[in-house]
Amino acid sequence: MIPPPNVPADLLQPCAGYTGPLPQTEGQISDALIAEARGRRCANARLAAVGEILAVPNFED
Repeated sequence: MIPPPNVPADLLQPCAGYTGPLPQTEGQISDALIAEARGRRCANARLAAVGEILAVPNFED
């Protein structure tokens, strides 16, 4: 039997995006967009790391 993969708990936590109030000014919109981009980059990096952990080795050579 194959043991379950060891996925670190921090990789299973959500990444924060913009959580502030509805942006009203151009500067606030810019800040919100940057926060959302950082959150998306964080989430994509975590998904990639989990994907590497869960990747099944190919034993066919």
